Amino acid sequence: MRRGPAVFVVLAVFAVTSASTARASSYVQRKVSSGQFPIHTACMMPPQASLTRISVKGAEGMTVESAAWAAALETLVEAHLKSAGVEINSAASPLSSGASADEIRSVIIDAQQKFRSVSALMDKKPGKISKAAYTLSDQVGMLPCSVNSDVLVFVQGAGQVVTAGRGAMTLLIGGPVDAAVLLVTMADAKTGEILGMIRIRPEDDFVQKPEKSFGDRLNNELANMNVGSARKNAQASGHWN
Repeated sequence: MRRGPAVFVVLAVFAVTSASTARASSYVQRKVSSGQFPIHTACMMPPQASLTRISVKGAEGMTVESAAWAAALETLVEAHLKSAGVEINSAASPLSSGASADEIRSVIIDAQQKFRSVSALMDKKPGKISKAAYTLSDQVGMLPCSVNSDVLVFVQGAGQVVTAGRGAMTLLIGGPVDAAVLLVTMADAKTGEILGMIRIRPEDDFVQKPEKSFGDRLNNELANMNVGSARKNAQASGHWN
């Protein structure tokens, strides 16, 4: 699959601290979890991810590593959606629409700008997702993939990587540790209404081994949300009641 360009941003919603621990949670509208709005097709928006290296000299961005991690997170989420029987399309693909690359890119940029503003609100009050409080507007329906997709999927990640020297200082006097957060948000592909969000904070090697860090928790939350056949798969394996 040809991927769209990764966009790297640092948002308040991505805050990671030394107090972060391994947690996973999901917030979803009842019509999704009940099966009233089944999710069987998804359009993947370009991933957004950033990594920061923290050394004894301070913090610095990791541009190359961030790009690779963004691609890895997108691949991870796609793989788990596919394993739940969800068909995947790319937001950058014209499909049979005849839309130009520039036209599609413009719609993607507009959707991502709207999503960034909504993300900040969702981070503060994620429980309001269940009350249909957030939307990207029906402009997202202009994406060619929206016609054949139930949802748009936004993959976001942020992480901080502590160097060995800074880690030794942390052991002695306290301070930052390796920490990350992965967010997977789903919006109605036709109306832009936010339908659900998954938030995962790992405790493992999230850069080099994203599947180990996020995979099981992602499966569990997809089952909780009732995405595709994730719940049925989890019940069959005895991992969901």
